[in-house]
Amino acid sequence: MPLIEVKTWPTMSIEEKKEFIYSVTELTTKLLKIVPDKIQIVIHELPKENWGKAGAVATDAAFAEKSRIINWDSQESYQTQENSIDGMAIIAIDIWNTFEQVTKDKWVNQLTQITSEFTHAPIDKVLIVIREMISGNWGQSGVTGADPDFLSKSRTC
Repeated sequence: MPLIEVKTWPTMSIEEKKEFIYSVTELTTKLLKIVPDKIQIVIHELPKENWGKAGAVATDAAFAEKSRIINWDSQESYQTQENSIDGMAIIAIDIWNTFEQVTKDKWVNQLTQITSEFTHAPIDKVLIVIREMISGNWGQSGVTGADPDFLSKSRTC
């Protein structure tokens, strides 16, 4: 029953958004064995001037280096080559706490790859946060996930 919210720069075309939503739904359905009608994906696009990392704003010409600072005092960066960053993404996932760590690791790895491809973000600029909850903290159509008939009852139109 995941709600997958993606915050990213406005880098995807309408067609890419459709493909991204389809790809993430397909991955989640196959890997986590979740029925497709319970997977919701929301894309929030934020301009670069509203995005920062390691104290630098994404519009800064030296953002690639500054956003990879690993020591505040020395300003040491792990940036190794001169390049720009064409995208960033934060994915916040609200989901029931029913998955083993191995499954989550595999899902996060593949979700990172898909997100990097569609948002043009290097993989170190894709952050995924999984917020797990008990099924009773999820409700749809007036019934919570704690109800043994949640799937059928939640499909009431």
